[in-house]
Amino acid sequence: MSIQKVSYVKAFLINNFMPGFLVRLFAKPYVAGDSLEKSIETARQLWTEKGITSTIDMLGEEIQTKEEVEEIVQIYLDVVEAIKNEDFATISIKPTSFGIDIDKEYCIENLRRILTAASETNLGITLDMESSDYTDATLEIYHKLQPEFPNFGTVLQTMLFRTENDILELKGLDAHIRLCIGIYIEDKGIAYTKKSEMKAKLVEYTGLLLDHNHFVAVATHDEKTIYSCLDLIENHGKGPHEAEFQMLLGVPRDRIQQELINKGYTLRLYVPFATEWKYATNYLKRRLIENPRLAIYTIRNLFGRIFQPFRRKKKKK
Repeated sequence: MSIQKVSYVKAFLINNFMPGFLVRLFAKPYVAGDSLEKSIETARQLWTEKGITSTIDMLGEEIQTKEEVEEIVQIYLDVVEAIKNEDFATISIKPTSFGIDIDKEYCIENLRRILTAASETNLGITLDMESSDYTDATLEIYHKLQPEFPNFGTVLQTMLFRTENDILELKGLDAHIRLCIGIYIEDKGIAYTKKSEMKAKLVEYTGLLLDHNHFVAVATHDEKTIYSCLDLIENHGKGPHEAEFQMLLGVPRDRIQQELINKGYTLRLYVPFATEWKYATNYLKRRLIENPRLAIYTIRNLFGRIFQPFRRKKKKK
């Protein structure tokens, strides 16, 4: 069975048969909580304890009403106000949370409100990339707003065949690009189906972005890919001012994270929160589909916390 067919089977099983409470249990370590305050608290703790920065994101996709969009926009304005003078966090925004399904110009209007507020202190804002259905519109918005807001970045996914051309189309922009393989299940006619191909393209496109003097945020947990990108960055005569590395909250990568920090690179974790768990469900299911080992990590962490007091008692003896 092909990797793509396996992905569809996993998606079907998780989306249709996994109860919501199990999704929450397995994926809970990867969401900061159910409020803005909890996400900021998590981000601040990562910074003060480990020197790790964050990008804060409110989960919520495919929002269909302006009332819901306005509520989300206000929450993001609150996020900007809360962290605009801090060094430990940036912000990520999903187009479907800001009304792109209602009207593209309406989405642009809402983004402009956030970008204007954030520009006062040059707070970084990243426009997330969702499925390929939204790639054209997302990049159109980015091209329109980035010249006005230098603190504005977006995301490119290396699984898509089109990504090399999308990088070349950035010519003339001082772009800030988060480069990841992508977590959406795409048709084999427009996307690579093997993870090895996606990872190889991540390294290749890191070099292409650096060739054109764009800032690249390498988003991966794969250590081999990270080391390849590090070599590439150094071979280009670049360093921590031209690149950073990004990972997900909750995925255990302490050693490589500390190694990157010791080399002077920014290590940034994606720190999402959800005011309602229904908004988080799609995100959590996609993470489990992409990497079922998240459930294993969670079980390990859960049992580790349960048995930790007993280990301490044993050590005292």
